[in-house]
Amino acid sequence: MQPSRPAMDATYCVRHSADVDEHAGHLSSWRQEYDQLSCGHFTGTVRELWLHAPRLQVFHEFTDQQTSQRCRPWPGSVWFGIPDGLGEGLVHFCGRLQPGERPRTLMAARADAGFVLRTPQRFGIYGVVLDEDWLAARSDALGLEPLLQGRAEVCAATLSPHRHVALCQTIESMLALGASDEAAQPWGLRAMHILGGQLMQLLARCGDDAALQGPPASAQRRLAQVMAARDMAADPFNHLLSVEDLCARLHLTPRTLHNHFLGSVGVPPAEFLRSVRLNACRRRLRGTCAEQLHVQDVAAQWGFFHMGRFAQAYKELFGELPSQTLRLSRQAAPLSA
Repeated sequence: MQPSRPAMDATYCVRHSADVDEHAGHLSSWRQEYDQLSCGHFTGTVRELWLHAPRLQVFHEFTDQQTSQRCRPWPGSVWFGIPDGLGEGLVHFCGRLQPGERPRTLMAARADAGFVLRTPQRFGIYGVVLDEDWLAARSDALGLEPLLQGRAEVCAATLSPHRHVALCQTIESMLALGASDEAAQPWGLRAMHILGGQLMQLLARCGDDAALQGPPASAQRRLAQVMAARDMAADPFNHLLSVEDLCARLHLTPRTLHNHFLGSVGVPPAEFLRSVRLNACRRRLRGTCAEQLHVQDVAAQWGFFHMGRFAQAYKELFGELPSQTLRLSRQAAPLSA
């Protein structure tokens, strides 16, 4: 991790990670929980810039593995996300598949609602987070309709190629300026505010391309049931629950639950929930109490009672044995004490 460097009223930093759970904590002032879904060593990077007047956070996030993400930005804010279009793969936002394998989508969510993403491998996304009251006042001053109408909590719209490129390039220019020595100079700060104003103009006029629309109530209900099943699987006290047991608790047929998972996160329930349980094991093995843990005990908490199969499945997903995770966690413990 490179140290944060203030530039008058701006702060820039870069954070790298080799674990999905560690990566989830790298956006400042956010609350997030990530699960890794595809197999292999994880690498992730966050480049983040804060402007403090107005309170504005812009970033680019990269993850090389498929992930399921539950995200909540800082209170009182509204988030806008724009996939950078450099990678390929399907993106699910709040239970809805976004069009195309390189979606040119503007996604938005109020902080109180949070949002859910299911991302492909080698996925990059630009993010803009700002104070919602300030954004509303700015839109009103420009004579534009608010981007988030009425009670809408989450919504998305397809951008024109021109608007998508302009947004990505503007955010990238802000991040590049933040990373440079010129950001600390008066002319650098003026350039930053010019870019920030350009960004606000672009966001405020995204409605010229297509109206931001929220997911239908049926999609929201499906996603809520999928996330409820995910939370049950992540709880160590539910390690004996089968998919059939989950169906009974959620009052769904197996076919309905299967369709809900495919529609909301693009993965069958058994495969998704197995990954959730393996991620839960990894979080425990990497936790602060690693010195007192045994791999067998952790595996059993989430229903893995055959150690050979557990070790094989764990290594296939994360690229290392559970005993390696535990050993590395113990070695790092004195450094963090």
